[in-house]
Amino acid sequence: MKRKIRASMLAGMLALGLGAGTAMADEPSIGGDIGVYSQYVWRGVASSSSKAAVQGDLSVSYGGFSAGMWFSNAYPSPEPQFAGKDVVEFDWTLDYSGSIGDSGIGYSIGGIYYTYLYDAHSNFVETYLGLSYDAVVSPSVTVYYTAKGTQSGFYKTGDVWVDVGLATQLAGFDLSATGSFVNWKQDRIKRPVVAGVDTYKNGFALVALGVSKDLSLGDVTITPSLMVTIPTISRSADGQRYIYGTPVKTEFIGGVNVAY
Repeated sequence: MKRKIRASMLAGMLALGLGAGTAMADEPSIGGDIGVYSQYVWRGVASSSSKAAVQGDLSVSYGGFSAGMWFSNAYPSPEPQFAGKDVVEFDWTLDYSGSIGDSGIGYSIGGIYYTYLYDAHSNFVETYLGLSYDAVVSPSVTVYYTAKGTQSGFYKTGDVWVDVGLATQLAGFDLSATGSFVNWKQDRIKRPVVAGVDTYKNGFALVALGVSKDLSLGDVTITPSLMVTIPTISRSADGQRYIYGTPVKTEFIGGVNVAY
């Protein structure tokens, strides 16, 4: 599954867990896709300044192993020398996925290196472990751990993000629901509480709901989708909800993806 889906639809919108429980290929295979979305939202945070986002990826797999690259335009560069340029995000993923016999239980383990063209100071690394169960309504849980954060504290080593998802099919549509929980690494210097405004609260952070439908056209699959992310983290003293230190609100994301 792609990160954009992982982040908003199954946690596993997610992205994410990244193909847990999928069949293993007997020979190397290459796949990719590209799509256009009304905006780029990651874990409830609008990352493309409400601009349309072009997102895509390319992956290579063999057996249970896979390596992939995902990209999207994102936010305006905060670096003075790149003023006026939009950051382009490139995520590099290594993954091993499989299943436990015929139990219907799938697993996925791997890492993601998030890199930002025109904002290299924000590069960080996550590892993850995902479990899923194949059923009429399929549950999944994916745990993400920030293994290498940033000096700014925006992403900090020790942060834990957990996605608990449900996915099913109804009348040919793919439906998903995800609840997300967060435990931030505490740091009074990099993540201070100022005037009672705590922008890094722990707890039940986000609900994401998604609906999509695959349409086959020869060897190409076209997938229109609609997603909504609803922040649930408790409000701070200023009445705002914060995720990754950023004010968040309910976001709707529509898009069309083409897989080849």
